[in-house]
Amino acid sequence: MKPFYRISTGLFFILIISWSMAGKSITNGNLPFTIAAQSGTFLPDQVALGSTVHAIYQITNNNNTAATNASLVSLPPNTSVEAGGCGASDHFTLSPGQSCTLTLTISPTGLTPGQIIDGSQTPNVLMACWNDGTSCAGTPDLLHVTVIPAPSASYQSLMQDVLINADLWGNTPEILSANYGFEGIEGVPQGQTNVIAAGGAWETVTTPGASYAAFTTASTPSDVAIGFGYATHYADAMPICFSWPVLPSTVNPSDFLLTLNTGQTVQPQVASINPNFLYNKRSCVVIFGDFGNRLAPGTTGAIYPTRLDIIDKGTTLKLVGPSGPVSAVGLSKSCGNPYQTGGGPTLIGAKLSVMNDTGQSAPILFSENLPNGGTALYGPDAQYRLRIYTTAGISPDGVAGILPTDFSRFFQLEVTEGGVPTLLTQTGIPYTFSAGTITIIGLADLGKFDAPLNDAYVADRDNYLDIILKGDEDAMRLITAVIIPASGGYSPLYNPGGPGNNPTPGVTYTKPGPYTYQPVTIAIDDPLTVTYP
Repeated sequence: MKPFYRISTGLFFILIISWSMAGKSITNGNLPFTIAAQSGTFLPDQVALGSTVHAIYQITNNNNTAATNASLVSLPPNTSVEAGGCGASDHFTLSPGQSCTLTLTISPTGLTPGQIIDGSQTPNVLMACWNDGTSCAGTPDLLHVTVIPAPSASYQSLMQDVLINADLWGNTPEILSANYGFEGIEGVPQGQTNVIAAGGAWETVTTPGASYAAFTTASTPSDVAIGFGYATHYADAMPICFSWPVLPSTVNPSDFLLTLNTGQTVQPQVASINPNFLYNKRSCVVIFGDFGNRLAPGTTGAIYPTRLDIIDKGTTLKLVGPSGPVSAVGLSKSCGNPYQTGGGPTLIGAKLSVMNDTGQSAPILFSENLPNGGTALYGPDAQYRLRIYTTAGISPDGVAGILPTDFSRFFQLEVTEGGVPTLLTQTGIPYTFSAGTITIIGLADLGKFDAPLNDAYVADRDNYLDIILKGDEDAMRLITAVIIPASGGYSPLYNPGGPGNNPTPGVTYTKPGPYTYQPVTIAIDDPLTVTYP
């Protein structure tokens, strides 16, 4: 704070002299303008090489005289004025008490990581003057933006603005879930000893040659950098799922503000659409950072997120709806906790449509697990797809993958005819109704179509899973719900926080999810998807 007062005091002293010399233009001793960060926005504090951020200010005429042909006389370094509002032309006019919006684009062109774009030093302080050229005002909301390296090339390839038949999960933009995922295992040096020391799960796998991902959900720092732009170290994870897909290029860590139970607010270190990167998904963003610990709410010393807000801090997160991109700023959601009983993954959507695998693809660097759609697995038997949408990645134990053959282990379908519900529990059996038959073929959108079904099988660990069906259309329209019993002979589902099949004694892992009854949206006539651009 000391540099701020030292600089601004000298600057305001100069301005006071100017105002007194132009007393006819300024009335009642008011400042000529108030220039402040626009309410509801935050000034950015970082900008990556190769990208830009913005700062949004509001300029208000404080006087009972119109400010005619006022102008901006100085700008912070590495900034330019966006067209519109105060920047619509070289000069602007404000009636008494009127305001206009000034948006500055901040670019690190010509700078290197670690340098500061400093808006506190004259003559590069944001300043506006009346038409007399001497009645001027600066702002106390000064830019101080650190230049950071560009994110990884793989991340840049992932975050391109491509949506192909991406699912819509509601009629309006909203956050459907923002549950704390798990603690401390995103960015752990490779190896069983390191993973266990970090509180991660290490699976017992008997199949020779299994991949590293079959043993643990803990990511190495280099893995995080590939999918999230930058490495993290022992970070926590949190998926945030929206009703509409995000516009990938607008996703930034600065978009997300978490309020903890302690009252503290924190922001993530990184944010990505990984692992929800298929072109026909992209409605969930995953963030990594320092969000809490593993103590359950109500326990002394427990720290955890209670609320998520989407904010504008130099970038504007956008969701893509039927009419194109819209701002997500202002959306909020209370947070669940996986370290309390029943806090594991649950369903937030289920949608039945005619089978269509268009968009079930991804950028080449993220295609190792593809194809994994219903058509690839089941060919012409894949007539309908019942896609379910989950609050987190789902697993039998927090590490192992769900297999395409596992429907009867975890799920039921409810069909209601004439007001009478019937539960469908088995695959490969034609269930007959007056409107026709329904046969559950199996699960899809998991591992690659030709992957062997053993304990080395690795699913995609995203927030989606497809139940593949065949039968008569009229019968399909009778499907009313997807059920996760989670007991009574049915296994519960875990998020990727463990415990695995070989938990370490004394380590706290995330809890299984609860019984869930999720109504199904029938999207046979309209698949409720969006493509962009």
